[in-house]
Amino acid sequence: MAMIRPDQNTVLIGVEPNPNPADVAVLERGLFAFEEARLGAPEHAHFAVFARDVAGHIEGGADGHIMWRRLFIKTLWIVEARRGAGLGRELMRMVEEEARHRGCRSIWLTALGEPAAGFYRKLDYVEIGVLDDYVGGQSLFTLHKILEPAKEP
Repeated sequence: MAMIRPDQNTVLIGVEPNPNPADVAVLERGLFAFEEARLGAPEHAHFAVFARDVAGHIEGGADGHIMWRRLFIKTLWIVEARRGAGLGRELMRMVEEEARHRGCRSIWLTALGEPAAGFYRKLDYVEIGVLDDYVGGQSLFTLHKILEPAKEP
């Protein structure tokens, strides 16, 4: 039986459970470099808006990542006891204000389940996609909102 000897062009492909974060970062940097060469600098930025009680404990907040003047909201969460009192609406108002201030043209996000999607629809977010029965009978909605430019003082 002949032995196959790998040469310089051989690529070994394999699944790696729990990959090294540094290895994953190589993928991210490679993709970002490719896209930047193709589309220009993405001007990455990150910010969060927090709601804290008087002792400084987090009662809710939103976390987002900006790329190419678009904000992706990664997380919006409010402690159960504070839900239904307008805190989510106020957090989103502040997120949108900060996004405008940073020159974002739009915001997009995903929402798990109809109640979450309905919350965003009330804030003028438009559904652009849905994955039915994503998990536990709940659909995953993708929504976005075009932002008007920040008003000059």
